[in-house]
Order: sequence, then C-alpha cells, then structure tokens
Amino acid sequence: MSSTSTLRKTKLTITISNDVASKIDKIAREKGTPRSQMMEEILRDWLSMSKKRAIEKDIKAYYLSLTEEEKKEDREWTRITAESAKRTWND
Repeated sequence: MSSTSTLRKTKLTITISNDVASKIDKIAREKGTPRSQMMEEILRDWLSMSKKRAIEKDIKAYYLSLTEEEKKEDREWTRITAESAKRTWND
C-alpha cells in the first residue's frame, strides 16, 4: 500500500464537540502530529477495528449455525491437528 503522504487527499469539514476536539488536539500535540494527520490515523484505526468486528461477527454466526454433527466433526479435527502439531514441535 502507498504511504499516506503519496495518496490523493480529500478535504472534509466536520463538526465535533469541543471535548472531543480538545482530546484530539492534545494527542496530536503530544505526538507532534498535525490535527488532520491525527484524525486520519484515528479514522484508519476505527475502520480497521470495524472490519475486524464484522469478521468476528461473521465467524460467530458461522459457528452458531453449525449442527451438532458439524460441531463434533470440528472438535475432532481440532484434536487431530493439535496432536499433529504437538508431534511436529516435539520432533
């Protein structure tokens, strides 16, 4: 992925509460980072966490949808792979 300094930027205007703006400004000052860069980092982190939560939700839904037979098969595969990994590491 290209660095953020070489990507094309879009200017946005947002309105946020003073307390949030103050906290962002404080963090930006402590890091020696411009406010806009700090906001971009915060938004990138949020997007990443949001994507991770969506994946975790999908995984949870998948496992909750399994039948008892599928759960039993999954436990058996887990046991087999754990034993195989243990033998591999102990060699």
